[in-house]
Amino acid sequence: MVNGPVFVAGCPRSGTSALSWAIAAHPGYWSSAETHFFYYLLRERKESLRQVYELSSAEPSWLHRHKISYGHFLAHIGFGFDRMLRQQAGGRQWIDGSPENVMVGEQLLQMFPSAHMFVIVRDPRGVCLSMLNSGFKSEWAHNLAAAIREWKHYVPLGRALAAAHPDRVCEIRHEDMRQCPAAVAATIGERLGLSAPRAISEFLATTTINSSFENRSPPEAARRRDEFLAEYGDLILAETAELARAYGYVEATGRCDAAAVSLRPDGR
Repeated sequence: MVNGPVFVAGCPRSGTSALSWAIAAHPGYWSSAETHFFYYLLRERKESLRQVYELSSAEPSWLHRHKISYGHFLAHIGFGFDRMLRQQAGGRQWIDGSPENVMVGEQLLQMFPSAHMFVIVRDPRGVCLSMLNSGFKSEWAHNLAAAIREWKHYVPLGRALAAAHPDRVCEIRHEDMRQCPAAVAATIGERLGLSAPRAISEFLATTTINSSFENRSPPEAARRRDEFLAEYGDLILAETAELARAYGYVEATGRCDAAAVSLRPDGR
């Protein structure tokens, strides 16, 4: 087993919670509520750790004198967070499923040099459908244009992060978590050095987390999905264009695969 934390990130309503808890089904891992604080610490604002470092590293400061790089600075801060989280995890390796961590992924990989990240990508139509049925207070939960913008903002960030760090960041399609759970579990197992990822596969195959339609029957959920696709499906794919095609949600001919949209959309 790889000795390092795991981050599961991606656009909200893409299945980050489901994958976090699936990995936590392995006895060596532990997950709880989303932290969120990593994003607020690391985002590029005036109060960010980058700003703290830059203000503190000019000559003749301690950081300058001892040649402490920003990555080194972050790694030592990460050591403290790791200790805090491990205490709550009972010594097991911890998992954080905060979706927004993909936006500060570069800094997180420096803060935790042994960490791995899994970035979830989901059909934009499924994401928008789940967002608009989530009941959340976010703008994207009430406005289709905002939901589309959210997907278009998150997905390129994850794609770029995976391309820059192929040994530490892995993209996983939400649809494969249900359709090919054993293959997804095998990929995770290979990344994390797990000899028997069966518990992960079984969780993915049998458990739905935070379904947007948990109070509706399967026929009603299917009807709502079909109505939504009929009215907005083509618009969403037109707005997401090349990115949706890159992940196989639009065929080369321009036709879409309606079956890719889950009947029971998972939550974050």
